[in-house]
Amino acid sequence: MKKIIYSIALLSGMMFYSCEDMLDIPQKGTDPIDGFYKTDADAESAVTAMYATYIGEIGGNEGIWSAYIMGLNYSSDDVFAAGGDTNDHADFRVLNEFNYDPSSAPIGTLYNHIYKAIYSANLVINYFGESADTPIKKQAVAEARVMRAWAHMLAAQVYYRPPLVDHLIVDDKPVNAESQKAIFDWCVAECEAALADLPQRNGKDDKEGAWRVTQGFARFVGGKSALFAGDNDKVVSIMKPLVESSNYDLVSGERFRDLFHIEGDGCEEKIFEFNYTTNTALGGAWGGSIQRGRWMVANVLNWRGDDIVGGGTNPKICSTGGWGGGSINHDFAHKMLANDGDSYRRKATFLTSDEFFYDEELCGWRSDATCTTLEQKQFDDQRGILNSNGSFARSDVMEVKMMCHPNDVDLSVGDNCNNTNLCLARLAEAYLIYAEACIQTGAAGEAKKYINRIQQRAGSQTISETVDMQVLMDEKQYELWFEGCRWHDIVRWGIAKQCYDKVLDNIPYQFDEYWTSGGTKPHKLVYEVRHPWKDLKNINIEFVANKHEYWPIPKSVLDVNDQMTQVYGGWVTEAE
Repeated sequence: MKKIIYSIALLSGMMFYSCEDMLDIPQKGTDPIDGFYKTDADAESAVTAMYATYIGEIGGNEGIWSAYIMGLNYSSDDVFAAGGDTNDHADFRVLNEFNYDPSSAPIGTLYNHIYKAIYSANLVINYFGESADTPIKKQAVAEARVMRAWAHMLAAQVYYRPPLVDHLIVDDKPVNAESQKAIFDWCVAECEAALADLPQRNGKDDKEGAWRVTQGFARFVGGKSALFAGDNDKVVSIMKPLVESSNYDLVSGERFRDLFHIEGDGCEEKIFEFNYTTNTALGGAWGGSIQRGRWMVANVLNWRGDDIVGGGTNPKICSTGGWGGGSINHDFAHKMLANDGDSYRRKATFLTSDEFFYDEELCGWRSDATCTTLEQKQFDDQRGILNSNGSFARSDVMEVKMMCHPNDVDLSVGDNCNNTNLCLARLAEAYLIYAEACIQTGAAGEAKKYINRIQQRAGSQTISETVDMQVLMDEKQYELWFEGCRWHDIVRWGIAKQCYDKVLDNIPYQFDEYWTSGGTKPHKLVYEVRHPWKDLKNINIEFVANKHEYWPIPKSVLDVNDQMTQVYGGWVTEAE
């Protein structure tokens, strides 16, 4: 079968257009459409447009935000929204504080992006499904079915019972799915049905096999959907060929940090990722760097440049100064530090105070050229956290996992423009999904094998001799912090209320003792906990059980579709 290549160049030429531009197709039955959806080349073009839509809608930006990246992670219990102050990043901080409602911007934005992506997959399936008479056409349909299943899985995780849209909507209106489980079960069936027409990844060095749907990604989506459906036997059966496959492998501990930066794009651990590149020739806002290179996301997640002094610039772990969003919860960080110690994984997730200030290899303060001894660094007036009011929602550690590194940046753009691919599935998560199902089906020994592999690769000081669900839950949090998993997991495990109640008012403010002492104490990160909303009226920071486990259906959707209603707990009104 002819190999379909979804290269950087091909996607970059399609991605930056709007969904309507890419899929500006006349109504069914007209000559242009009848003449297009026929050949293998047409199938390749259609599925490429679908990928471009997914990259732009799911992985791209809405103005200055990425609803997928920040929405999923800011909703978890181990991330502080952070920023310049209590008013910064307000659109997304409401998720962190549970002050959102059906009209909140991120709620509607992610919903719209998911269903635009589903529409692009349905186009491929609708026009090639019944006429798929060649291997290339069949593969195109199979890829679209898996991508459509992934989007529905995400929609069900976030919105509980959103519509299951398995066809092109013409005159009918979407309705709420029968149940959340029905969506997950359907996703499993779709992925299993697609397997026969999908290729395997062509070995560990096959980068393009990480940038397109293969059997590996179909098994990942099907297995994860089965986990959320509560069908652990199905998880084991569908995931076992993936975790045992020779086409994938965990990267070495020394390369763990690379997984989140451009050096790790398409590596052996990646099962599927959105392939980014900056192409200034495409034009558009900020020279084509929005969506393409996630310019704004890089700015949001980098440390605040106005809080840090580092020899006149920022530490070289950052490309430039940022806006300080997405900091790590300090209680979780110290729990991970106690578990992992001086591990590759921990250092790739956050830095301790001493590492941040004094480890040139990890942080790289520019003033180190003139500060060669520890004492010089300890009392260097060209480094440190300057904010006298305290850096909002930061503690005595500094997260680095999603930081934009210098190599991630296309310098031709001249701004923060993170070209690192957006990973949707990697082998470590597949191991943990499989291990959880094994624990639940009584195969703890099999689960231990895969959990130990992750711990050993991490370089953790803790290698579990026995495993149970608590070990699995902890290990998943350590391994996958800020990878969009935690919120859905604690809801699924039934522990969301107890997790959120521990952290909602526990807001840190970070200081540097060198500056707070007037230069008499060495540089050291310290923090104090404040409750900035206690004295403000009409602000109640509270996780409400049977409500905040899921986002509501957006008001914008309900306003135009009388067939849709709020279906989850506290979001349902009396009128509904």
